[in-house]
Amino acid sequence: MTTVQVAKILSVGRVTVFTRLSNGVIPAYQIERSWVIFRDEVRAWLATTNSRAPQTPVPQVDVLQSLNDELTYRDLMTLFSKSKPTVYRWMESGVIPAFHVGSRWVVQKSQLRQALHDYSNQKSTSAP
Repeated sequence: MTTVQVAKILSVGRVTVFTRLSNGVIPAYQIERSWVIFRDEVRAWLATTNSRAPQTPVPQVDVLQSLNDELTYRDLMTLFSKSKPTVYRWMESGVIPAFHVGSRWVVQKSQLRQALHDYSNQKSTSAP
């Protein structure tokens, strides 16, 4: 999701969204200067903020569950809603752990899961 989409869902301004992302209120991942926000995690978070039910911890959502064990740059473009140059830059710089095999990049799902854990704005000390 984009910050504009989140702002629209919450009926707040983008500045408020950025503040809530920075404070870890809205679950997301800061990869370099980009915020990566997954729709399923926002939905789970919203379900815990219902004013009619007692506030509960946000349930873990595995955003990588439906993906193959080996991912391509196209998979990452879709997952992160980022352009090819951004995904390539992240892989080439090691921001996203990847292997250059022949003429293609390969990302192991387990290593990506760990990287997402490291980039999470949620102040949890538990392992992924």
